[in-house]
Amino acid sequence: MKTGSPEPTSVRNWRLLPFAALLLAAVFAALQLSSWPVRLQYPGEICGVEGMRLAEMQHLRQGIPIYAPATPERFDAAIYGPLYYLSGSRLVDPNHPAYFPLRVLAAFGTLGAAAVSGLLAFGLGRKVLAAVLAPLIVLSYGFVSFYGTSNRADSLALCLSVAGVLIAHHFRASGKILLSAPVFLIAFFYKQQFVAAPLALLTFLMLEKRYRTAAVFAGSMIAGGLGLLALFQFVVFSGQDFFRHFYSYNLLPFSVTHFKGGMVVFAVLFVVPCLVAWEFVRVHGEKFFACYLPAAVIVALLAVGKEGSDTNYFLETILILAALFAALLAERIAQPAPAIELLALLAVTLFAGQFFAPPAPQPSDFERDRAIQDYLRKNHPPRTRALGYYAGDLVRAGLAAPISDLYQYTQLTRFGTFSEDEMLNQLRRRSFQVIILPFDLIAAKDQSCLNRSLTDGMRRTILEAYQLAETLELPGPEQSHAEDRFYAWVPRPTEGSATPDAPAPARAGDMR
Repeated sequence: MKTGSPEPTSVRNWRLLPFAALLLAAVFAALQLSSWPVRLQYPGEICGVEGMRLAEMQHLRQGIPIYAPATPERFDAAIYGPLYYLSGSRLVDPNHPAYFPLRVLAAFGTLGAAAVSGLLAFGLGRKVLAAVLAPLIVLSYGFVSFYGTSNRADSLALCLSVAGVLIAHHFRASGKILLSAPVFLIAFFYKQQFVAAPLALLTFLMLEKRYRTAAVFAGSMIAGGLGLLALFQFVVFSGQDFFRHFYSYNLLPFSVTHFKGGMVVFAVLFVVPCLVAWEFVRVHGEKFFACYLPAAVIVALLAVGKEGSDTNYFLETILILAALFAALLAERIAQPAPAIELLALLAVTLFAGQFFAPPAPQPSDFERDRAIQDYLRKNHPPRTRALGYYAGDLVRAGLAAPISDLYQYTQLTRFGTFSEDEMLNQLRRRSFQVIILPFDLIAAKDQSCLNRSLTDGMRRTILEAYQLAETLELPGPEQSHAEDRFYAWVPRPTEGSATPDAPAPARAGDMR
């Protein structure tokens, strides 16, 4: 029997292109995933908010009302969604709080979100290649690993939000699209950031002239949102001031500097994949994603311009772009010219995704963190009343951190929500037995860091009422939001009191 002629080498080579795409994405994803074990196990704080949230969760687990009205003596910002605190607090040992279980939970959320991105990509193009490629693209981004393995609300909220998108897109032609509403609400009450998807869905329904469905969806979101607000305000956190924390304390002003920084990040990381994604949307007439992609980008750019913001607001954008990019590449991989072009753009996208994310902790960071913990434990008894920017360092050492979020407290004081006099009186009375700061009060190298954490009045009063006791090297992850050293201030002896063991007042820069 005569067999057919052998397949030309060029054809066989083109058939290797899907494997080339997967290999390229897998290499970058593996590079990031290889850092996860050390990120999860590092005992110190990886980003600038982990410790604040750990302290709030510890307080909630201890039965302290974290949504209580702020007083001069106690302030838990509790600015994220209540579901984040309720779920996280169950994983915290109140006597030995640690980041590890909270980071593991976040990592599962990240992996879940990446998997949903793959399902979205499969739904868009019905290609297995797209379903595998999209999660690899997501996991290739450096700041997905940075935020996705830290004690933050982003990962699980993102997973829930894109799960709602998956439901909405799958049922976009039927009334079952309304099943996405409760999922969006749960995501919102995990973290208030995720509003782009429901706004996009409402816009989609209006453009489709499905006004009744749009009205039912909007009504469901409003009624469900108000109902959950009432539940948390009057039942779950009865007698507290939940709404003020959930809404008002989040109203920090817009920063042009932050917005410009966000635009730079967007230009470097997302312009190329946005062009690829929009090509898929245009060719296939994907009305839902034509609403969702711009909504996610606009919300991210506006949110990143707020004081205290960071690149985590782009996480949702990454998932959408990964799904659309993978769907287009899987569709055109058999066409030589478009395939080569898309592979080149994929390489550019994956390479750019390595930027704007701090590196994983190094062995020296473990040692520096241990030195800080040793100092705090040896020099300050358990439950010592302490104040510090990195509240996690305090509660891990067994100290009390009644003001768990010094950054937010300072911002709200600066903008008139709290009276500065109340904090100044506490400092003059030496109400805190130790104050831990990540910058030099006398000769700060980074004035913006100092200004974010303290008002001028707070700084002057600390210098008057406290003296420098010790400086140590800060671990690398904590330097990303501060300077390079840890400064411990203790009360100056008052008239007639015994002189404490702390060293005499000194210029902080002289003790390095």
